[in-house]
Amino acid sequence: MSERNSSRQHSRRKYLAAVGAAGVAAVGSTGVIAGRGRDDEQTDVEGTLYSPPSGAPAPGSLYPRVTRLKHGSGKGGEKQLLATFEYYPSMSGGSEPYFPVYRSTDGGETWSKFSEIHDTSGKDWGLRYQPTLFELPHAVGPWPAGTVLAAGNSIPILDDPEDVPEGEVGELGETSIDLYASTDRGESWEFVSTVVTGGKAVPYDGNSPVWEPELGLDDDGNLVCYFADERMGSDDDYNQLVAYKASEDGGQSWGDEQFVAAIPDETTRPGMPTVTPLPNGTYMMSYEVIGPDYLYGEVHVKTSPDGRDWGDPTDVGTLVSTADGRRFINGPYVTWTRAGGKDGTILVSGKQLVDGNRDLAEGNGEVVLANSNLDGSGDWEAVDAPLSFETEGDLGGRAFVGWTTPLLPSRHGDELLQLTSVADGPNLCEISYGVQSLPLDDGT
Repeated sequence: MSERNSSRQHSRRKYLAAVGAAGVAAVGSTGVIAGRGRDDEQTDVEGTLYSPPSGAPAPGSLYPRVTRLKHGSGKGGEKQLLATFEYYPSMSGGSEPYFPVYRSTDGGETWSKFSEIHDTSGKDWGLRYQPTLFELPHAVGPWPAGTVLAAGNSIPILDDPEDVPEGEVGELGETSIDLYASTDRGESWEFVSTVVTGGKAVPYDGNSPVWEPELGLDDDGNLVCYFADERMGSDDDYNQLVAYKASEDGGQSWGDEQFVAAIPDETTRPGMPTVTPLPNGTYMMSYEVIGPDYLYGEVHVKTSPDGRDWGDPTDVGTLVSTADGRRFINGPYVTWTRAGGKDGTILVSGKQLVDGNRDLAEGNGEVVLANSNLDGSGDWEAVDAPLSFETEGDLGGRAFVGWTTPLLPSRHGDELLQLTSVADGPNLCEISYGVQSLPLDDGT
């Protein structure tokens, strides 16, 4: 451990001790879970899921996603997890990119390469950006319970592959959010459908791409794909918005697009949606809001009674913020854990923790924000995160560090897994993970 990291860890322990003291009282009142800090005895694991080889195209890897296999007929129960991420070695020299799939059979403590998701849509573009995974809890359309679905952005290279130097990616073309399915717990994959298509995979400048799929089920058991949409253009006064499409046949066909968060002011960009079901039957979505009025990336949440009705799309939602004004910017992820009391706890992670001036705040790269109010109202509390990492601001502008920080609670709420992309040398990112035990409402 470097001198800088040692100092950072000492500061982390001091900070989390204070959070834990506040949180212990909260367990008996508001129910918010408390961070324990690294000095306490607990089952903590931190490791590297994947590290890119030298010479891989920058940034090497980022945008991890993870799901738990708990509904299929295979062995291993809830200890079996699947993870995927953007894999840049497959983009070298104009080759067709794909999503690697890693598996853990011990609840996320160790990982190994398991399979690959390749573009079999007939487009031959390759699967390049923003993968996500989702296990079906019951039969949906033709898919039995335990089917694992994957979605991601298929994007072609416009250059002739022979003109793309080794270690470079080339000029990107159109965007296509495609759906894949696995009925053997992630070992093999088949193309299902294209959810939505968009323009060139470059943000802003009128390129009209679609981004960042997130899969879930609505209250009627229909498959829903949430995504960010940049296609509306200046004629409709939208810069970018969050929308969804739903499918009544397991993703074989898709209904009309519906808006979730869409601000018609030509500058505001909601994006990067994630959704979690809550124990009261409602759903919560987190998303970043980029724009001059939102610290260029503040995280907001909305709730829905059914996963489809998210209220007025022009309502920007509820800011996720602590009492002293700390909030995440960019790359949010929301989940719910049983830990913390009768209603459990909502947890939100993000790329960087800042104050109201967008300066890095105490706990940056070390905490997640927690709330026991199932509508996201009130002040959020900073609690110990499973994973500690140096963020973009710590590293002087490494933009791809912390580019999504998914959280996965164990079924019983006694553990929490977190993944993200962390710096690996001057130009690359590796995928790191942490598993941490959580205090339950009986004080354990």
